[in-house]
Amino acid sequence: MEDARSDADHWGIDPDLLSEGSDRDGIWSQHVPALEAFLAIDTQWRVVGVHGGIEVVGLDYAAVRDGLAMAGLDLDADTWAELQLIEAGAVAAMNEDRR
Repeated sequence: MEDARSDADHWGIDPDLLSEGSDRDGIWSQHVPALEAFLAIDTQWRVVGVHGGIEVVGLDYAAVRDGLAMAGLDLDADTWAELQLIEAGAVAAMNEDRR
């Protein structure tokens, strides 16, 4: 926990937001809805062929909308924005070898 407090201090995060004994190690509770939404639709990627391989463009938002509906998830604008941040990180990671 001391390392987490040191990291929080370094990044300017209120250490009172840290909690011990979370059943979701590494995920702060306010981010759980976006992560759960992402995990419900994380197979809905748009890809394009590039130089004998593929590059991930991003999520297919029409398929995402349907997937979220089928999962019974209704996202507000803030959770959608968080999901898009997760998407951007995933796209960068999946395309890392192509750059």
